[in-house]
Amino acid sequence: MRRTRIIATIGPSCDDRASIKALLEAGMDVCRLNYSHGEPEEKTELYRLIRDIEDETGRPTCIMADLPGPKLRLGTFPEATSLQDGSEIELHCGVDHMEATDGHRFPVQYGGLSSELNPGDPVLLADGLIRLTVTSTPGTANGIVRCRVEDGGPISSRKGVNVPGTLVDLPAIGVKDERAIQHALENGADYIAVSYVRTASDLLPAKQMVKAASMHVPVLAKIEHPAALENLDSILDTADAVMVARGDLGVEIPLENVPVVQQRIIDKALERGMPVVVATQMLDSMTLQPRPTRAEVSDVSTAIRHGATGVMLSGETASGKYPLEAVQTMAKIAQATEQGLSSHDLRPNALARFRSTRAVAHAGVELAKESGAARIVVATQHGTAPRLVSGYRPNIPVTAVSDRLRALRRTCMLPGVDTILSKEHERGSKTMREAVEQLVLQKRIEPGDRIVAISGSPLAMRGSTSTLRLYRIDRDGEILDAE
Repeated sequence: MRRTRIIATIGPSCDDRASIKALLEAGMDVCRLNYSHGEPEEKTELYRLIRDIEDETGRPTCIMADLPGPKLRLGTFPEATSLQDGSEIELHCGVDHMEATDGHRFPVQYGGLSSELNPGDPVLLADGLIRLTVTSTPGTANGIVRCRVEDGGPISSRKGVNVPGTLVDLPAIGVKDERAIQHALENGADYIAVSYVRTASDLLPAKQMVKAASMHVPVLAKIEHPAALENLDSILDTADAVMVARGDLGVEIPLENVPVVQQRIIDKALERGMPVVVATQMLDSMTLQPRPTRAEVSDVSTAIRHGATGVMLSGETASGKYPLEAVQTMAKIAQATEQGLSSHDLRPNALARFRSTRAVAHAGVELAKESGAARIVVATQHGTAPRLVSGYRPNIPVTAVSDRLRALRRTCMLPGVDTILSKEHERGSKTMREAVEQLVLQKRIEPGDRIVAISGSPLAMRGSTSTLRLYRIDRDGEILDAE
């Protein structure tokens, strides 16, 4: 069983039924829907399509709604163009669309940028591929910023704009983000990813909207701004999962610092037992080529060896020529890496949340290790208990058991966790035995195996997690108490 989770972005290259189903069969664990592009309502059909495939395959499928955030972008314009070194261009701030750019006038959606930039400030476009220097600004909002092109290149609509060293006055959750969250919750998203998080308070509006909807959707913090590194501990203490978003991060901080920062984020996430995803340009050459470079293979493998619980594909699947091959390749790299990988040393510490449940989860993992168990089975109502168990990174599979499909979908983000949809009985022991029986029938466990069961009491799923059981499967498949 592959432990590392694969998150793949659904876009024009793979947004039909056959493609999504093929990606799931190839190893995609989480479908990422990027709300930075298009209107929220345009994604309604994608939700329906993914859920239809889920019903057909009987496999819980996780959907991550990735919010636009306060990221600066160019507006839209019809023609792509190429900027030449040394040329002069204009950024028209507060403009969403231009019918023509004449090769030197470009719209920028955020009107406040012209009041926040100063002559001499750097401006980076298209993930830093194009570098500009500000030559003049009006000092007021919705004005024209004139720039000199230092490093040119191709440019097209909706490319990102970065202003290193300038803290723009945009809320973490704006009106477009609120619309995206509302749409995601109404359509059954399983994770909400908050972009461009700078402080822990940036996560609170999303968490409050989830709570107001009486839901338990986890919130993931994307680390892609230098301010987030200064507030990393408080951000991770507030978030439910974290992503190393290397695209903007690698533009906002010196490139040579990205590997060290990536490791720091991974380590701090593992100390809290939380999922941590590494993203951006992992197999970037596969956007145009059917095979990755050796360096990209090493990059994916290194992220996994350093402790990442998930790796993500962006343009490779959303707009690339080889989305299926990209997922297949990432799955192969993960499996090969895991074969020679020992369990990571970092474990949740005393500062981690859910202390009582975490204590039971830790005891279950230790019991599995001491008894030589083949699998840990965890009952859950919302997905918290299996997340805490997986945080201890056991070297055996973990099975989440619930009667709530939504809870099982969330566990698709967790390393080394699979699922069983099972009925909740009045006695926790009956619930857990029935779940183990399903595993025997599905041949996920075999005669002679020992199984550790972690559950609540008296109800296995809805009771407070407090009970450990050790089972043994005899030669006839009968479930026996091992102690």
